[in-house]
Amino acid sequence: MSSKKIQTALSLIEVAENNLSTAKTILLELSNEKGIKISPESLKITAGNRSRDEASSLEVVEGYFDGENMVGDNGQVYLVPQNYASKTQLIIGDRMKWILTKTREIFKLIQPADRERTSGTFAIEGDNYLVLVDGISGPVKILKASATYAMKNLGLKVGDEVAIYIPKNATPVWGAFISVVTKSEENKPAPYVERRVKAVPSD
Repeated sequence: MSSKKIQTALSLIEVAENNLSTAKTILLELSNEKGIKISPESLKITAGNRSRDEASSLEVVEGYFDGENMVGDNGQVYLVPQNYASKTQLIIGDRMKWILTKTREIFKLIQPADRERTSGTFAIEGDNYLVLVDGISGPVKILKASATYAMKNLGLKVGDEVAIYIPKNATPVWGAFISVVTKSEENKPAPYVERRVKAVPSD
C-alpha cells in the first residue's frame, strides 16, 4: 500500500472515530436529560423507509467515501463516478450507500461527515489536481472531474484561489471543489484602454 493510500485510510479512520464519538456523546447527553437508559440494541441504526430502488435492488452495501471510492463495510471497494462525487461535493468520511439494481449502480450520500470550508491556490502536478492551503503541510487533492469542469466552464487556471471543503476532524488528503474565489494577478485580463486613431491630415 502506498504512503498516500495509508494516509487516506488513516484520515478515514479519524473521521469515522470522531463521528462515532460525537454521536455517542449526543445520545448520552439526551438520555441523561430525559432520564432514559440506553441499551446496546437501541444504539443500532435501523433502516428507515427504503427507496424504490432499494426495494427492488439485488444488493445494498453501506460504506465510507475515501476521496475517490466507497470503502464498503464488507471490505470491498466501489468506484464512485467522479461526476456524482463532484456534484455532491463528497469528502473523506461521508457515509454512503451503494445500490445494485438490474439495470444500474446507484450511489447515495446518507450521512455527511463534519466539514469546513477553506481556500488555497490551485495547482497541477502531473495527473494530480491540487489545492495548496496555508497551514496544511501537504497539498489537498481534488477530483479531476471537478478541476477540468471548472477550467472549462469557470475559467479556472493554475495560480487562482479556489474554495474547497475538507474534513473537519482529519488530515485533509482530499478536498471537494466549491468555487473559484479570485483570479491570480497573472491570470487577470489586462484592463481595457481605449485608443483612438489620430486623423491623418489631408493635403
